[in-house]
Amino acid sequence: MMYFLSKMVNQFLNPISLIWLVLLIACVRAVIKKEKRQALFNGSLALFITLVGSTKLPAYLLSTLERPYAIEDFNSLPECDAVVLLGGSHEFSNYGVNSIEFSTATDRIITAAELVRLKKGKALVIGGGKYSSSGQTGLHGQLIAEWLESWKPFDSPIHVLDYSSNTKDEADHTKVLAEKNGWKKIILVTSANHMRRAEALFKKTGLEVVAVGSDFEGLSSLEAEFRIYSIVPGLGGFQALSFYLHEQVGWLYYKLRGWV
Repeated sequence: MMYFLSKMVNQFLNPISLIWLVLLIACVRAVIKKEKRQALFNGSLALFITLVGSTKLPAYLLSTLERPYAIEDFNSLPECDAVVLLGGSHEFSNYGVNSIEFSTATDRIITAAELVRLKKGKALVIGGGKYSSSGQTGLHGQLIAEWLESWKPFDSPIHVLDYSSNTKDEADHTKVLAEKNGWKKIILVTSANHMRRAEALFKKTGLEVVAVGSDFEGLSSLEAEFRIYSIVPGLGGFQALSFYLHEQVGWLYYKLRGWV
């Protein structure tokens, strides 16, 4: 009993759950007072939060972007000129190891490093933005390069791309580096939900691209539990829906700009 109560309390210790509960109470109150419009409004919002936060619908939507880029056997991949790791896996931190604050997309780094270790790429290329904190400035990619060089998981060279504000910049910088080194074929590593857009950008540079996804949040969520419904909504579904919508809007924007 105590475990059940503790679990229920923990479930309500997030803003989404509290808002959902308030909306349900307000809906019931409006029904009792026969305020139909208010009851419909509150009930609709509560239903939306339930669909997103309590079901696996957002994870399913996200998985439709991820599934085409799931690689089960890295050994089956062809050998390429370089492995290109896109940014977005970390931030600068004054308190983290090697000044790195990892995010949920850290899988990108592990995947790219493993591919180079397996000799699937002759070099590692790291993209990303820049940081400015406490008087220090630099490239996010350089932080990862220095960390990998200190750990030495492989002996292959590491290249850090110039500052990139988006994936289009990373593709353009990679094209320049590829022309300089005579590269024709690359392995592209990024979060699987972002790969459709990234792959299209890199292919448009003229490079042959082998797409290897990572950070499978949608697929992992679908496979994590047998249960498909949670009584109290949580934050996970909203994060998955945010990733899905971000990629759909991003694809449309890139399409309108003629980038893909």
